[in-house]
Amino acid sequence: MSDRVKEITEKLKTFREMQLLPMPKDLDFENWLENFQNPDEKGIAAHILKHFIYFSDDLIDQMLCTVIGRCGYYFTQNVPGWDHNNFKNNCWYSFVQGENIDDATDSGYIFTRKLREVLNIPDERIIKFEALFKKLENYTSTPQNVILVDDFVGSGAQTDEAWNRHKLGAWKMTLNEHQSRFNHRIIYAPLVVNDMGLLRIKRNCSNLHLEYIYHLGPEYNLFNVDGLCWVGDRDLYDRFLTMLNRIAEEQEIPIKGGNHVNDVRGFGEQGLALAFHHGIPDACPAFFYWKTDTWKPLKKRPYHR
Repeated sequence: MSDRVKEITEKLKTFREMQLLPMPKDLDFENWLENFQNPDEKGIAAHILKHFIYFSDDLIDQMLCTVIGRCGYYFTQNVPGWDHNNFKNNCWYSFVQGENIDDATDSGYIFTRKLREVLNIPDERIIKFEALFKKLENYTSTPQNVILVDDFVGSGAQTDEAWNRHKLGAWKMTLNEHQSRFNHRIIYAPLVVNDMGLLRIKRNCSNLHLEYIYHLGPEYNLFNVDGLCWVGDRDLYDRFLTMLNRIAEEQEIPIKGGNHVNDVRGFGEQGLALAFHHGIPDACPAFFYWKTDTWKPLKKRPYHR
């Protein structure tokens, strides 16, 4: 092991001891590095790990509390008489539903559960996505306050779909139509927003108010040679691309120009190096979570959006 690789792995182990990183079963950088037998490639992989972002469960809880607080600030500016008690008696909570309305494993359920367990929001105020449409139909004369929770916005496609195309409830109206017609105050409150998704939401969901904690700009994309990982080092970047293409071909990882949820560059070629305690988004290159007899994942991908 080169001195540079050893330095990075020792630093990651220190972060683990400080509980800034989880145990190997949740983020296994030692075994992931063993996938790279070529010393140069192992050095590139270690360099990428130095820029990998991990959100622990405790941090996620704190971020959720913070983003809900920011939603409250918005409500104080737009809801007459809003106070802290209204979080529990004058607001509905749901999440942006994935493609399959009947999917009981959608990661949105993780966050609605956290609303109850971390923020003590009453069960009756936390409703499924489809039930939200039915609830809004009952309050056409009284604008309702709604917070949609989420962990991560990648391409923004799912949010665009949920806001502008899902026609649910008895009236078969979109959330956009409900908000425009009846002036409901609806906030989308993810914890982390990638630049691609932020731009799409601003462009296509103008009536949806957005609150978030972290904005990941283009500099976080591993396929930006001038980004944080490569800082303009064209030689190092080109060696990374050569390595990644080889891995994709050997491990049969889809090479679809970003048009696959398991794409070699991540969905939409977002190229992000990050994970949450509960899983890793499809915005990340698949070699982070790919699992075969000959490839060990850095982070398993048990959840999806």
